Amino acid sequence: MPPPLRILQITDPHLHQHREARMRGVNTDDTLVATLNQAMADPQRPAAILATGDLVQDETRGGYERFRALTGNLGVPVYCLPGNHDAPDLMREVLSEPPFQFCGAARHGDWTLVMLSSFASNDAGGVLAEQELEFLERTLASRASDHCLIALHHQPVAMGSRWLDGVALRNADEFFRVCDRHAHVRGIVWGHVHQASDRERRGVRLMSTPSTCSQFKPESDHFALDTRPPGYRWLDLNGDGSISTSVVWVA
Repeated sequence: MPPPLRILQITDPHLHQHREARMRGVNTDDTLVATLNQAMADPQRPAAILATGDLVQDETRGGYERFRALTGNLGVPVYCLPGNHDAPDLMREVLSEPPFQFCGAARHGDWTLVMLSSFASNDAGGVLAEQELEFLERTLASRASDHCLIALHHQPVAMGSRWLDGVALRNADEFFRVCDRHAHVRGIVWGHVHQASDRERRGVRLMSTPSTCSQFKPESDHFALDTRPPGYRWLDLNGDGSISTSVVWVA
């Protein structure tokens, strides 16, 4: 069996135009740098980086250029998709040339990664527009011999936190109807919730990943920050379709 396809998932860095800017007291530039330094020092380097939204907090070109500067020289593809705090058109302009890819699909060996936009204008929650659902259907149908991992920003399942579940993926039922038609969907990953979770639905692995800055307190009815440090997720995609994964907290 070939070695696993190793993916580094980072999410919700919330960069700003100015490096000194802070969000809730955290210098998000510093925390992303620390995250990348720790992850890329791992002896098992990733084949690609998957960045699942809220890359920039203040919707500035400078923020995306900073993300490009920090991740563009790591020697691996960087797959990006937008979150509710992003400016998708600007993000696409800055992060579409290699090694970057904005949304779409990417094939690595026996695996296809599908990156979806759940951005909805003037809404902290998310929606997969009709064209995104159609793209997902076409891609899954055309890659039936591959194992598939789907990535998006907003959570398609409840997190058990009243305020967070109010800004989830609003058409999750439509999303799962597409997924359920394709038995080769192996996993779904997202950001947005600033916390780690790992569960299963109809044999498909469902995973949320901590932010590279600060975390939200799990199972809280109202907005509250957790004390956990920045984090990231390793995804080892195996040739038999299984997924080995771990969340790592930044020292």
